[in-house]
Formats: sequence, C-alpha cells, structure tokens
Amino acid sequence: MLRLSLILAATIISALPAAAFDAADRNAVTQEVAGFEKAVQEKRYAVFFETVPPRMMQEIARQAGLSVDKLEGVMERQITKAMASATLLSFDMDLGAMTTGTTPAGRAYAMIPTRSVMKTPDLGEVRATNTTLALKDGAEWYLVRIDSPTQLATLRKVYPDFTKVAFPEGRIEAVD
Repeated sequence: MLRLSLILAATIISALPAAAFDAADRNAVTQEVAGFEKAVQEKRYAVFFETVPPRMMQEIARQAGLSVDKLEGVMERQITKAMASATLLSFDMDLGAMTTGTTPAGRAYAMIPTRSVMKTPDLGEVRATNTTLALKDGAEWYLVRIDSPTQLATLRKVYPDFTKVAFPEGRIEAVD
C-alpha cells in the first residue's frame, strides 16, 4: 500500500506544471543576456552556438544532414564572412521590456526585444528588430533568436509546448 501511495504521489507531482518565471529565473536570464551581449560586442560569434539549446542544434544539424560539430563549423565560417564586411553599430537586448510566461506544459520562458544596427557596403545602415526567446530546458537557460518562420518552425518541432505561444514578427529596415 505504501508503494502504491508513493507511486501515486510521484505521478501527481510530475503532472503539476513547473513554477512560473520567478526571481531566480530573471537573474539567470539577466546573466545569460549579459554574457551574450558582451560576446557580440567583442565579436566572439561562437556564443551563438553556446546559447542555443543542444536539442535545437541537433535538429538543425539533422535537417542539414551534418553532425553538430560540422554544422557549427559551417555556420561559424558563414557568420565570420558576413560580419567581416559589416560594422555592428549597436546591439541591445532590452531586459526592461522583457515579458515572461509559462507554456501549457509548464516551461518558463521570457521574450526579450532585441535590436541591432549594422552598416554594410551593400545595404548601408540597417536595423534588425526581433525577439530573443530565453527558454529553460532542464536546469539550463538558453537563448534563441526568433526572426524567421524557419527558426520558429524548428523551435516548435523541438519544443512543441511553444506551438500556441505567439511571437512578434521580426523585421529589417533601412536606417535613414
């Protein structure tokens, strides 16, 4: 009887949603964002691979028919090449405008408005406005930029609990 009670209690506890976004989560996300912003300012673009959830990197690699290591190598070369001719004028993840929530499955998350301004030889000065999603997977927080339907589809494939979460549409525009 005791064993049945323990199994029943464990089943009930595992069915409860995780705690909502709290002060400890806010602190963890703030630290993750600070490290990410610093790396971008210092042009350490490998940070992009360090902050994406491993499950998403595995799915992207699977879609590309590559190992995760090969995918990261290809992506790093592409980013380095693209950024070689661009000048990053500003980059800001607005924690003051961050919104938080919990998915129907109980996963805590935050949406952080993100803006970058770059100058390129071909396009001149452009501003990209999008959302960075901070999501918790297990005990770790990760950052995922959401600015295209492809990125959103991959997120929802790997984390189906985000299917009904609405994201602002990203945009790129010329700066006058």
